[in-house]
This record gives sequence, structure tokens and C-alpha cells, in this order.
Amino acid sequence: MDLGANLGSAAEIASLMGWWEDAGFDVLVDEAPRDWLARAEPPVARPVVAVPQPAAAPVPAVPIRPEAPAPAAEPGLPDTLAGFQSWLATSDAISMPLSARVAASGDPASGLMVLIDLPEAEDPASGRLLSGAAGELFDKMLAAMGRDRQSLYLSAMAPGRPTGGFVDRAQGALFARLARHHVALAKPRALLLMGEQPSRIFLDLGFVEARGRVHDVSLPGGAVGAVATFHPRTLLQHPQQKRRAWEDLQLLMKHLG
Repeated sequence: MDLGANLGSAAEIASLMGWWEDAGFDVLVDEAPRDWLARAEPPVARPVVAVPQPAAAPVPAVPIRPEAPAPAAEPGLPDTLAGFQSWLATSDAISMPLSARVAASGDPASGLMVLIDLPEAEDPASGRLLSGAAGELFDKMLAAMGRDRQSLYLSAMAPGRPTGGFVDRAQGALFARLARHHVALAKPRALLLMGEQPSRIFLDLGFVEARGRVHDVSLPGGAVGAVATFHPRTLLQHPQQKRRAWEDLQLLMKHLG
């Protein structure tokens, strides 16, 4: 779907309306008029009578520790995005067949990077991330935001689909390092972390704990604002969570401005 284009068929309209209905919206406008531009007046605080307090003992000065520097870039990895993309597709340092690897897609200059844990089972054959049922739901989520796949940069922590979808401890540590390097090179204005593993790696929190606020992630070259939400495959299993996922997407849109 082209960004800003009209939906072309009744099937597409019904599909998108299904997303809105699952997210909890059943009317376009409220019955009662509302002034969306009116500023809410803060509550009036009651006056507080000051009570004299005894003089406190002097507190010894505590030296202020300098802020910890941002983590250094990964040594031995390409330091350009194009070079790193090529390295992910061809390097024998990754113990994974080339045929199982799925490249990132979209526009790195869009300002929005979306990160998932690993490709779906259908992705290596199709040659693109999120190509199955989870991808169809992902596209509906993007349409609800007024976006499509060309208006963001989509990548997976794992550069390909491991055998059986299982990632061992050593692979997990490697994929975490590669993902952080990838985001640092892409330099997005905002990062959408979909699912448990991306949230754990970048925020040190499960996505359920991390939801509801924008986190600052320190990376070489600067910090990026990150929002955690559900992976589309989780929403397929638990469609009642679509309302919460929409709240996360609204938070992301507000952060992007």
C-alpha cells in the first residue's frame, strides 16, 4: 500500500477495518462535542502554612561522578550500514547457511527502525521479513499509523532463520551484539522493539514491563528513543491485546511528532 494512497478494494477496506475493530474502535466520532485544543486547567492547590523547622546539620559534599560514556562500537565489524548489511548476508562468522538469511528492508533514512527477534518460518523462502500471517497483521498496524514498509527500516536481531527457530546461548549473545551495532549504524530517530528479546537486549526489561513509555537507549553516536510492544505473532495468538498494541503505536507516533 502506498503511503497516503486510497485503499483500492473492498477487501482491503474490510481488512483495515478489522484491525480498528480489534483495537477497540467502533465509532468515528464521539456524540458529545469536545474542544480538543482547550488546555486543561491544573487543579488549584490549597495554601500551605510554613512551619519553622530546626536548622539541619551541614551535609558533607559528595563528589559527582561523571556520566558513563556510551558503549564503544563493535570492533571487527563494518563501520558503514551498507558494508554491515553485506557482511550479514555473506559472512562465515555467522554459523548459518546463506539460504537461511533474510536481509533488512525499507528505508534506513526514514527515521524509524523496527526490530523483531528473528525471521518467521516463511521468510527465507519469500526473501523478506514478516511475510506470512504475522506480516499481514504487521501491514495492518502500519496502515493504521498511516505508514507502509517503505516508510521505515525493518530488521531482525538474527540475520536469518535458525534451524527449528531455536537460538542457543552463544548465538543469542552474538545476535544481541550485531543488533546493537546495526541500530547504531542506522541512526534512527525512534526504535520500535517488537517482542521479548529485542526489549530485553536494548532495555534490559521484558516488553510487558517496558511498555507505556519512551526509553533512551545509549548507543555509539548518541541515544535513540525506543518503544516496546507486542510482536505480531503474539497478537495473532492473543488478539485481545491489539488495543494495547495500538496504545504503543500511538506513543511511538507522538514521539516521532
